[in-house]
Amino acid sequence: MLYEIKPLACDPTAINGMSERLIVSHYENNYGGAVQRLNAITRELAELDFTSAPILALDMYEHSYHIDYGAQAAAYVDAFMAAINWPSVAAAYARLTPAG
Repeated sequence: MLYEIKPLACDPTAINGMSERLIVSHYENNYGGAVQRLNAITRELAELDFTSAPILALDMYEHSYHIDYGAQAAAYVDAFMAAINWPSVAAAYARLTPAG
């Protein structure tokens, strides 16, 4: 299922203090870009076989790390990866994969 970009829900010319160009640009780039990325991810996920291997996902949208890490996204990734119990992950993966 692909997602469609919905029409802008307001009249950008009616917003005082902000240009129509600014409103439309932010709408197209931020919202439109997010919808395009969501569609790309949806296509990629459709190609995966979830029965053959587990998936580890990390939320990289700014809301997920900004409170603790500000603009330091790499530090957030490092902390996330350090918090994973890798021996436990390896054992769980070994139980799911055929021996050989």
